[in-house]
Amino acid sequence: MIQKMESDIRKFLKANADPANVKKYSRYFKEGYDPYGVDWEKLHLKIEDWFVKCQKEMSQKELLTLCEHLMSTGKYEEASIAITFMVKLRSQYNKSLFNTVGKWFEKYITNWAHSDSASHSILYLFLDDKVVEFKDLFIWVDSPHRWKRRAVPVTLVKDFSKSGSVPQALQVARKLILDPEKVVQQGVGWLLREAWKKSPEKVEAFLYQWKDQAPRLIIQYATEKIDKEKRKKFRRE
Repeated sequence: MIQKMESDIRKFLKANADPANVKKYSRYFKEGYDPYGVDWEKLHLKIEDWFVKCQKEMSQKELLTLCEHLMSTGKYEEASIAITFMVKLRSQYNKSLFNTVGKWFEKYITNWAHSDSASHSILYLFLDDKVVEFKDLFIWVDSPHRWKRRAVPVTLVKDFSKSGSVPQALQVARKLILDPEKVVQQGVGWLLREAWKKSPEKVEAFLYQWKDQAPRLIIQYATEKIDKEKRKKFRRE
Protein backbone atom coordinates (compact mmCIF):
# COMPACT_ATOMS: atom_id res chain seq x y z
CA MET A 1 0.00 0.00 0.00
CA ILE A 2 2.88 2.38 0.77
CA GLN A 3 4.40 1.84 -2.65
CA LYS A 4 1.03 2.29 -4.35
CA MET A 5 0.37 5.57 -2.51
CA GLU A 6 3.84 6.88 -3.33
CA SER A 7 3.24 6.03 -6.98
CA ASP A 8 -0.15 7.78 -7.01
CA ILE A 9 1.29 10.89 -5.36
CA ARG A 10 4.20 11.16 -7.77
CA LYS A 11 1.99 10.51 -10.77
CA PHE A 12 -0.21 13.45 -9.74
CA LEU A 13 2.78 15.72 -9.05
CA LYS A 14 4.39 14.97 -12.41
CA ALA A 15 1.11 15.41 -14.27
CA ASN A 16 0.55 18.82 -12.66
CA ALA A 17 4.12 20.09 -12.79
CA ASP A 18 4.44 23.66 -14.01
CA PRO A 19 7.87 25.12 -14.90
CA ALA A 20 6.40 28.63 -14.59
CA ASN A 21 5.77 28.06 -10.88
CA VAL A 22 9.28 26.73 -10.42
CA LYS A 23 10.71 29.89 -11.96
CA LYS A 24 8.31 32.12 -10.01
CA TYR A 25 9.22 30.83 -6.55
CA SER A 26 12.85 29.78 -6.96
CA ARG A 27 14.10 33.28 -6.14
CA TYR A 28 12.84 32.88 -2.57
CA PHE A 29 15.05 29.86 -1.90
CA LYS A 30 18.72 30.84 -1.84
CA GLU A 31 19.68 27.59 -0.13
CA GLY A 32 18.22 25.38 -2.86
CA TYR A 33 14.83 24.45 -4.27
CA ASP A 34 13.81 21.26 -6.09
CA PRO A 35 10.06 21.40 -6.85
CA TYR A 36 7.65 20.03 -9.43
CA GLY A 37 5.94 23.42 -9.55
CA VAL A 38 2.45 22.21 -8.60
CA ASP A 39 -0.09 24.89 -7.71
CA TRP A 40 -0.66 24.77 -3.93
CA GLU A 41 -4.46 25.07 -4.04
CA LYS A 42 -4.68 22.10 -6.37
CA LEU A 43 -2.21 20.11 -4.25
CA HIS A 44 -3.96 20.96 -0.99
CA LEU A 45 -7.20 19.35 -2.16
CA LYS A 46 -5.37 16.17 -3.13
CA ILE A 47 -3.56 16.02 0.22
CA GLU A 48 -6.94 15.91 1.97
CA ASP A 49 -8.02 12.97 -0.19
CA TRP A 50 -4.73 11.11 0.22
CA PHE A 51 -4.75 11.49 3.98
CA VAL A 52 -8.29 10.13 4.32
CA LYS A 53 -7.33 7.15 2.17
CA CYS A 54 -4.14 6.54 4.16
CA GLN A 55 -6.02 6.58 7.45
CA LYS A 56 -8.47 4.02 6.14
CA GLU A 57 -5.94 1.67 4.59
CA MET A 58 -2.71 2.09 6.58
CA SER A 59 -1.51 1.63 10.12
CA GLN A 60 0.18 4.61 11.78
CA LYS A 61 3.54 2.90 11.29
CA GLU A 62 2.91 2.56 7.56
CA LEU A 63 1.76 6.17 7.28
CA LEU A 64 4.91 7.38 9.03
CA THR A 65 7.02 5.24 6.71
CA LEU A 66 5.29 6.89 3.76
CA CYS A 67 6.06 10.30 5.26
CA GLU A 68 9.69 9.31 5.73
CA HIS A 69 9.94 8.24 2.08
CA LEU A 70 8.38 11.51 0.90
CA MET A 71 10.69 13.60 3.08
CA SER A 72 13.78 11.77 1.88
CA THR A 73 13.48 12.53 -1.85
CA GLY A 74 14.38 16.20 -1.61
CA LYS A 75 11.39 17.19 -3.78
CA TYR A 76 9.67 20.24 -2.35
CA GLU A 77 6.05 19.17 -2.73
CA GLU A 78 6.70 15.67 -1.41
CA ALA A 79 8.13 17.07 1.82
CA SER A 80 5.18 19.49 2.03
CA ILE A 81 2.79 16.54 1.82
CA ALA A 82 4.62 14.69 4.61
CA ILE A 83 4.57 17.78 6.86
CA THR A 84 0.84 18.27 6.25
CA PHE A 85 0.19 14.61 7.06
CA MET A 86 2.06 15.03 10.35
CA VAL A 87 -0.04 18.09 11.22
CA LYS A 88 -3.17 16.00 10.71
CA LEU A 89 -1.88 13.35 13.12
CA ARG A 90 -2.16 15.80 16.04
CA SER A 91 -4.51 13.62 18.06
CA GLN A 92 -1.83 10.90 18.07
CA TYR A 93 1.14 13.07 19.08
CA ASN A 94 3.55 11.59 21.60
CA LYS A 95 7.21 12.00 22.56
CA SER A 96 8.25 9.43 19.95
CA LEU A 97 6.64 11.44 17.13
CA PHE A 98 8.33 14.58 18.45
CA ASN A 99 11.65 12.82 18.10
CA THR A 100 10.69 11.68 14.61
CA VAL A 101 10.12 15.29 13.57
CA GLY A 102 13.46 16.14 15.15
CA LYS A 103 15.13 13.63 12.83
CA TRP A 104 13.41 15.27 9.87
CA PHE A 105 15.12 18.55 10.80
CA GLU A 106 18.45 16.76 10.89
CA LYS A 107 18.16 14.72 7.71
CA TYR A 108 15.59 16.19 5.31
CA ILE A 109 14.59 19.80 5.97
CA THR A 110 16.80 22.06 3.87
CA ASN A 111 14.90 25.32 3.39
CA TRP A 112 13.24 28.05 5.43
CA ALA A 113 9.71 27.29 4.19
CA HIS A 114 9.66 23.69 5.42
CA SER A 115 11.57 24.61 8.56
CA ASP A 116 9.10 27.33 9.52
CA SER A 117 6.04 25.37 8.44
CA ALA A 118 7.06 22.38 10.56
CA SER A 119 7.93 24.68 13.48
CA HIS A 120 4.67 26.63 13.46
CA SER A 121 2.33 23.84 12.39
CA ILE A 122 3.84 20.81 14.15
CA LEU A 123 6.34 21.65 16.89
CA TYR A 124 4.14 24.37 18.33
CA LEU A 125 1.28 21.88 18.66
CA PHE A 126 3.48 19.51 20.67
CA LEU A 127 4.12 22.36 23.12
CA ASP A 128 0.57 23.71 23.11
CA ASP A 129 -0.88 20.25 23.76
CA LYS A 130 1.75 19.71 26.48
CA VAL A 131 3.01 16.53 24.83
CA VAL A 132 6.51 17.92 25.37
CA GLU A 133 7.86 20.74 27.51
CA PHE A 134 9.96 23.77 26.62
CA LYS A 135 13.06 21.99 27.92
CA ASP A 136 12.56 19.22 25.31
CA LEU A 137 12.67 21.79 22.52
CA PHE A 138 15.40 23.89 24.12
CA ILE A 139 17.84 20.97 23.85
CA TRP A 140 17.81 21.54 20.09
CA VAL A 141 19.81 24.78 20.43
CA ASP A 142 22.92 22.59 20.75
CA SER A 143 22.19 20.64 17.56
CA PRO A 144 24.90 20.65 14.87
CA HIS A 145 22.09 21.06 12.33
CA ARG A 146 21.24 24.69 11.53
CA TRP A 147 17.58 24.09 10.64
CA LYS A 148 17.03 22.26 13.92
CA ARG A 149 18.53 25.20 15.82
CA ARG A 150 16.41 27.66 13.85
CA ALA A 151 13.31 25.65 14.75
CA VAL A 152 13.62 26.62 18.42
CA PRO A 153 13.17 30.39 18.11
CA VAL A 154 10.72 30.06 15.22
CA THR A 155 8.49 27.72 17.23
CA LEU A 156 8.46 30.20 20.11
CA VAL A 157 7.51 32.98 17.68
CA LYS A 158 4.27 31.12 17.11
CA ASP A 159 3.77 30.92 20.87
CA PHE A 160 3.75 34.73 21.09
CA SER A 161 0.51 34.76 19.12
CA LYS A 162 -1.00 33.27 22.28
CA SER A 163 0.93 33.66 25.52
CA GLY A 164 4.64 33.59 24.72
CA SER A 165 7.17 33.64 27.55
CA VAL A 166 9.70 36.47 27.41
CA PRO A 167 12.08 34.67 29.83
CA GLN A 168 12.06 31.60 27.55
CA ALA A 169 12.63 33.79 24.49
CA LEU A 170 15.64 35.45 26.14
CA GLN A 171 16.98 32.08 27.26
CA VAL A 172 16.91 30.86 23.66
CA ALA A 173 18.35 34.11 22.31
CA ARG A 174 21.18 34.08 24.84
CA LYS A 175 22.14 30.58 23.72
CA LEU A 176 21.99 31.35 19.99
CA ILE A 177 23.04 35.01 19.95
CA LEU A 178 26.45 34.24 18.43
CA ASP A 179 25.30 31.52 16.04
CA PRO A 180 27.24 31.80 12.76
CA GLU A 181 24.39 30.65 10.51
CA LYS A 182 22.29 33.33 8.83
CA VAL A 183 19.08 31.29 8.98
CA VAL A 184 19.48 30.88 12.74
CA GLN A 185 20.27 34.57 13.20
CA GLN A 186 17.07 35.47 11.35
CA GLY A 187 15.07 33.17 13.64
CA VAL A 188 16.60 34.69 16.77
CA GLY A 189 15.99 38.24 15.58
CA TRP A 190 12.41 37.37 14.70
CA LEU A 191 11.81 35.90 18.16
CA LEU A 192 13.30 38.95 19.90
CA ARG A 193 11.10 41.24 17.80
CA GLU A 194 8.00 39.36 18.96
CA ALA A 195 9.19 39.31 22.57
CA TRP A 196 9.83 43.07 22.38
CA LYS A 197 6.17 43.68 21.59
CA LYS A 198 5.31 42.08 24.93
CA SER A 199 8.15 43.40 27.07
CA PRO A 200 10.08 46.24 25.40
CA GLU A 201 12.22 47.14 28.42
CA LYS A 202 13.52 43.60 29.01
CA VAL A 203 14.27 42.95 25.36
CA GLU A 204 15.92 46.32 24.82
CA ALA A 205 18.14 45.73 27.87
CA PHE A 206 19.14 42.38 26.41
CA LEU A 207 19.87 43.85 22.99
CA TYR A 208 21.91 46.69 24.46
CA GLN A 209 23.98 44.16 26.40
CA TRP A 210 24.78 42.22 23.21
CA LYS A 211 24.83 44.99 20.59
CA ASP A 212 28.63 44.94 20.14
CA GLN A 213 28.89 41.15 19.89
CA ALA A 214 25.69 39.92 18.23
CA PRO A 215 25.55 39.58 14.44
CA ARG A 216 24.13 42.72 12.85
CA LEU A 217 21.34 40.66 11.28
CA ILE A 218 19.92 39.74 14.69
CA ILE A 219 19.92 43.37 15.83
CA GLN A 220 18.36 44.45 12.53
CA TYR A 221 15.49 41.97 12.81
CA ALA A 222 14.97 42.48 16.53
CA THR A 223 14.79 46.30 16.38
CA GLU A 224 12.67 46.55 13.25
CA LYS A 225 9.59 47.83 15.11
CA ILE A 226 11.50 50.16 17.44
CA ASP A 227 11.36 53.90 16.75
CA LYS A 228 14.00 54.93 14.20
CA GLU A 229 15.78 57.34 16.54
CA LYS A 230 15.73 54.89 19.41
CA ARG A 231 17.26 52.18 17.19
CA LYS A 232 20.47 54.18 17.01
CA LYS A 233 21.46 53.20 20.54
CA PHE A 234 21.75 49.59 19.44
CA ARG A 235 24.42 50.35 16.84
CA ARG A 236 27.87 48.97 17.45
CA GLU A 237 30.31 51.40 18.99
